Amino acid sequence: MFAAVEGTISTASNPLILSRLVRTSCLRAQQNAMACGFAFSNWDTAGNAVIQAMLNAEVLLTCDGSPVPIGIAAQATPVTGLKQDYQDLTEAYLIEFLIRKLGDVTIRDHRAVAHALFRQFDPSISMDYFEDRVAMLMATLADRVTLNEVGAYTASQVH
Repeated sequence: MFAAVEGTISTASNPLILSRLVRTSCLRAQQNAMACGFAFSNWDTAGNAVIQAMLNAEVLLTCDGSPVPIGIAAQATPVTGLKQDYQDLTEAYLIEFLIRKLGDVTIRDHRAVAHALFRQFDPSISMDYFEDRVAMLMATLADRVTLNEVGAYTASQVH
């Protein structure tokens, strides 16, 4: 889905409002998946979830380079670009979201977080790779997430 969003933005002749970006990117992702034999039927749901995470991670940019503001007008805002490292920032946001919602995520949960975040279909990519990816993303949250006295992650400020 990330590649579809990036491709849609980079090939658009004019900036697309967020609602159109979602629809166009979902269609692109579905076409790309079908071309490589990946069957998936919930592209609208997946696309909306990814875009919502990108919106909350503040990686979707407007014409002045500022993040698309979260709120009632977001869906009508033209999107002209993506923040550098947008995928890492979005995935880190999702991990922080899990930490806030679950409240008891520990280092022992890295494999479970990897399963939740990177629902993996390519058997040539090891789960070790995804666990390492979680560790790397956790490191990017060092300014906002700490380990408490019982070994659980704690998000220190609202993002």
